[in-house]
Amino acid sequence: MPDGGLDSRKPLNEAEARHLLLVRAVEMEDTAGALFTAEDRRQATAAGLHGTDGRGSRGRRGSDEGFLVRRSDFAFARMATRVPALAHADRHVCWPAWIGWALPGLALVLGVATNEIGGGGRLNIIAFPLMGMLAWNLVVYGALFAAWLRRLGRGAAPDAARGPFARALGWAIGRALPAGGDGTVAARAIAQFVPDWLSASSALTQARISRTLHLAAAALATGVLLGMYARALGVEYRAGWESTFIDAETLHRVVGVVLAPASRLTGVALPDVAQLEAIRWRPGRPGENAGRWIHLFATTATLFIIGPRLLLAGWEALRAWRLAGRLPAPGREDFYVRRLLRDARDVGALVRVIPYSFHLPPETGQRLRRLLTAVLGDRARVTLDAPIAYGGEDDWLGALTVDPEVDHVLVLFNLSATPETETHGDVVERLRGRLDEGGGGPALSVIVDESAYRQRLAGQAGSAQRLEARRLAWNAVLGRAGVTELAVDLASDDEAALTRQLEGALMHEPALTAAEVAR
Repeated sequence: MPDGGLDSRKPLNEAEARHLLLVRAVEMEDTAGALFTAEDRRQATAAGLHGTDGRGSRGRRGSDEGFLVRRSDFAFARMATRVPALAHADRHVCWPAWIGWALPGLALVLGVATNEIGGGGRLNIIAFPLMGMLAWNLVVYGALFAAWLRRLGRGAAPDAARGPFARALGWAIGRALPAGGDGTVAARAIAQFVPDWLSASSALTQARISRTLHLAAAALATGVLLGMYARALGVEYRAGWESTFIDAETLHRVVGVVLAPASRLTGVALPDVAQLEAIRWRPGRPGENAGRWIHLFATTATLFIIGPRLLLAGWEALRAWRLAGRLPAPGREDFYVRRLLRDARDVGALVRVIPYSFHLPPETGQRLRRLLTAVLGDRARVTLDAPIAYGGEDDWLGALTVDPEVDHVLVLFNLSATPETETHGDVVERLRGRLDEGGGGPALSVIVDESAYRQRLAGQAGSAQRLEARRLAWNAVLGRAGVTELAVDLASDDEAALTRQLEGALMHEPALTAAEVAR
């Protein structure tokens, strides 16, 4: 496995990306190892390193990407046998292939069944059914062209997961999945996996939806043409026109624009103004045989509806085929992936401790390093920043650089300070926003050291109540910032209890993002 790790979001095929995201969701939720034990994780990592997946086949890549694929395949195979709800979720988030043929097939049947050229065997040139379909498709082409121009301007396509069809698909998936699973861990993992997958596969979903809709539009027009010709075999339709506002000259110009390409292609001549006037419906004027008009409109529909729609469907099918093999996977910017790669290389986690407005005594700093090493392993590396000055948050954040190698950022407050939303809460929220800019960056934890405040209250009446009240005040301030703090006494003699507390703080599920807090 290369030493450099994943530089960016590497492409995986559809099944690989789906299994990676599902296993990620389970492992992020199952912090206690109830569903996927520590031994399971070690075996999955070994399978990823040794080049086999859960089905015993050799991995095809020797890169970090291949390690992640092999590991997640092994893990998914083991999870799916234990928790059928996970295998169920994996199946139900897949694109329903039957939609790709059922919707165009239904459109074809509707086109054949509902088409009627005109009442009483008359074909009104102005009100011909295909005229509306032509107008609608021209509007669609204009919208597609405008969307293409917008994408050129923005440089990126919109998130298709927010589109109406993708939202409907997400709703249907949610309805199809079981409400529970194997306890709360599986249920929470599935709830996290579904939106993650819909977001990762949004471009692929958009391509498949577009392909299906283009095919359905072509099938509908084809059905109309088939129905039109089928009826014309047994009925002589008479073509003509009538209008309160349009005269023969105006109609001649319209017909010349709409049907000219079909006329040139088929060799069927278009009528002049006098001929159009002659087939205008009046008493004693029944029009003319509609054969040439049917051929002209059918050719026009083929040129401007069926042909372009099939070409667009082919383009979207090609795009979907390409995207199905190039789905983005989390890279080194993702904490979960970075942790897996470090474990696989036996490289310790990197922890950055940032005190706010107080200096840790040297012995306390050394003790914190020792405790963090006990939690994260002997290879863990702990860096202790200079404290953020009270009132100097703007300068500190302006000079802040986020090291992509950092796994944990631990903000350390002092319980002696009175918590303030506009200072303590604000600095945490803004720091989390900076960490989130990289997309799934370091895990943010907040610890409030109560040793100094506990020492100050020692021997005073009501000290326990005052200590609890101050904890609640900190919890309220930081809770509004979207994080849960851990109040610990770093001067406590019970290092085993401190280790367990820090383990809970560092291994909990990631804090809410800024967008989630805003919602």
